Amino acid sequence: MRAGRGNSPATPSGSTRPLDATRELDTAQGVLTYNEVSEHLAVNIAHVLENILDNAPEKIQITPDWIREIHRQLAGEFFPDGAGRFRTTEVQVGTHLPPLPYDVAINITNYCLDLAVRLAHTSDGESIAALLAWADWRFQWIHPFKDFNGRVGRILLVALCFKLNLPPANPAADDDSRSRYFNALREADHGDFSALTNLWMERLS
Repeated sequence: MRAGRGNSPATPSGSTRPLDATRELDTAQGVLTYNEVSEHLAVNIAHVLENILDNAPEKIQITPDWIREIHRQLAGEFFPDGAGRFRTTEVQVGTHLPPLPYDVAINITNYCLDLAVRLAHTSDGESIAALLAWADWRFQWIHPFKDFNGRVGRILLVALCFKLNLPPANPAADDDSRSRYFNALREADHGDFSALTNLWMERLS
């Protein structure tokens, strides 16, 4: 993730992960490496998902406040000043320039409203995969937080699958499929969701 809108990306296309994942971060728990923070976040993700899956699916309401709370639960113990708050800086994600900071809140509000309508009109496996592809892409396109958008987005997708009464699906791209996933996101940027929808069809099969 980089501030400003330069011409050359600071990180690999589609990723905001630092090139040097061993760099140190100043957290509320002391100075930790990026990898150490990631390990702690993995534990927090497990707790967040456990809390989500303890609820009845129909009670899950994805709203801007719900999204902010997921981020707060995920990162609050390490970055209390920014956790649960939409970003206030410009960012670049590979070659993608997400909305400016003052447009994030309205984009997330519209995202949640649009998502609710789309949820009401899913009927078969293909339409569900198309919904998840759109939800996946649009959240990452907005990139609402300074950090940890990928993790929050994956939690959101697990919650959506649960809300749709789907079998457990892993929304995380592994090393073999990461390039394919990022390419599919970039194609979606240009209005072609076929690759991302196909990827979700595979995840749900």
